[in-house]
Amino acid sequence: MPSLRWCLSLSCVVLALLRFSPAISRPAPSSADLIAGLLPEVVNLSLTKYEKTPAAAGNMTSQPSIKEDKTQASGFIIDPSGLIITNRHAIADAADIMVILDDGTHLRGTVLAAATQSDIALLKVDAERPLHTVRFGNSDELRPGDPVYVIGNPFGFGSTVTSGIVSALDREMQESGAGSFIQIDAALNRGNSGGPVFNPRGELVGISTALYSPAPETGFVGIGYAIPSNDARFIIDQLRTQGHVRLGWIGGRVQPVTEDIAAAVGLSTPTGSIVLEVGDGTPAAHAGLNVGDIILKVDNRAAPKPLILDREIEQSPIGSTVALTIWRAGTQQVLQVTIGESPADNTGPKAGARVVQQEVHVARDDLGLVVGPITEEITRRLGLAAVPSVGVAVRGVVANSVAADHGVGPGMLLLNINHQPVTSSADVQQWIDTARHERRSFILLLLEGESGLRWVSLPLPP
Repeated sequence: MPSLRWCLSLSCVVLALLRFSPAISRPAPSSADLIAGLLPEVVNLSLTKYEKTPAAAGNMTSQPSIKEDKTQASGFIIDPSGLIITNRHAIADAADIMVILDDGTHLRGTVLAAATQSDIALLKVDAERPLHTVRFGNSDELRPGDPVYVIGNPFGFGSTVTSGIVSALDREMQESGAGSFIQIDAALNRGNSGGPVFNPRGELVGISTALYSPAPETGFVGIGYAIPSNDARFIIDQLRTQGHVRLGWIGGRVQPVTEDIAAAVGLSTPTGSIVLEVGDGTPAAHAGLNVGDIILKVDNRAAPKPLILDREIEQSPIGSTVALTIWRAGTQQVLQVTIGESPADNTGPKAGARVVQQEVHVARDDLGLVVGPITEEITRRLGLAAVPSVGVAVRGVVANSVAADHGVGPGMLLLNINHQPVTSSADVQQWIDTARHERRSFILLLLEGESGLRWVSLPLPP
C-alpha cells in the first residue's frame, strides 16, 4: 500500500514542521474597548486668564494693558451631579473655566475648593443629565513595570490617550511640597495637568501633574509625575465634605535613615526616619519625642521612609492618638502621640541667645573638623533671627578628610553629637572622645546649613 505509506510519511513531516516551527505571532489585545468606556469620565478644560501689563517706562501717555491668555488642562468626573477634579495650579487665576465633555458638550465650571499644597482643585458644573464617574483604584498596589493609560487634553487637542508603564514610585519633586509622586513614561504635555491615570482595569490610580523637561528641551522626555490616587482621595474627600483640607501634624522634622546612620545607631537595616527637630509645645514634644529618635512605625504600620511617615501622620484623624514605634539608645520604644492640626506655617524663625565663645578648636585631625563660635555673619546667612543658644560653627574642613568626604562644609552649624547637645567647642572634643572610649565605629552629627537640618554619620577612625 504505497499510497498509504506516502500519506503517513507526509503526515509525519507536517507534524514535525508544526512542532519545530517558530510560534506564530499574534497581535497584542486591543485596549480600544477599555478606553471607549473611560473617555466619558474625562473632561477637557479651556481656561481664560488675564494678565495686566504695566505701562511702558518713560512714556507719560502709555497706559497699562490687559492681555488675554488661553490655556488648557484636563480633569475627571467624581460625582454624577457634576463634580470634577483637576490640578489647582492649572486653574489658578482663571477668570473663566469651560468644561468640555467627551460628547462635545460645553459647560461653565466654578471652583468649589482647592488645596494649594496638594495641588488639587474641586470644580462644579451644572449638567442636565447624570455624568459618568471614575472608579478609584488602589495606588499602593502599583509596582514599577505596571502598565498605565493617560487621557488628557495636550495642547488643547482634546481627549488624547497615551500609554506607558510605572517607572518608579515615591518620587519627590523639589518644587512641590506635596508628598510623593508616581513616575510614569506615558507621554504628558502641556494641557495634561489634572487628567487621570488609569490601570488596565479602568481604575484611577493617579492624577497627571507635572513633566520633567530639562533645558534646552521643551517637551516630554519620558519622565512624568502623577499624584497617587490614595493620597488624592484623602484630599478630595476633605474638599467635598468641609471645603478645605485639615492635615494631621505632630510638629517634628525628619530625614531618611542611611546605611551609615543605621550603623551608627545600631539598626540592622537602614529604615525609618531620624528626627531632626521637635518644636516646643508640639504634640511630638508632649509625647517625649527627641531629636535623634528614629521613627519606625505608626500604629504598628511600617513607615520605612519620611514620605510614608508623612502620609500616615497627615491622614490620621485630628485629635486621635497614634502609637509611634521608635528606636532610641539601641532599643525599640513606643510613644503615644495625639495628632494635632497642621498650622498654615509652623516654621518660624529660630531664636535664642548664647555666650560668645572666643576660642577656635580643632576636633581631632583625623576627622578634619575645625569648629568655633557662631558669628553674626553666619547667623544672617542661615536666615536665623538671632545667634542660637546651642551649637558651634564649622569654621573649616581639612581637604580630603572624613568630614569633607561626607559633605560637611565651612559655615554649617554643628548642633548635636550622638544625641548630645553641643554648647561649646570643648563639647565637640568631649563627645568625640566619649565615642572612641565606647569603641564606636561611627559618630552622628546634627548639622544645619543653608539647605536646612540634616544628620550626617561619619566613620570614626580608630
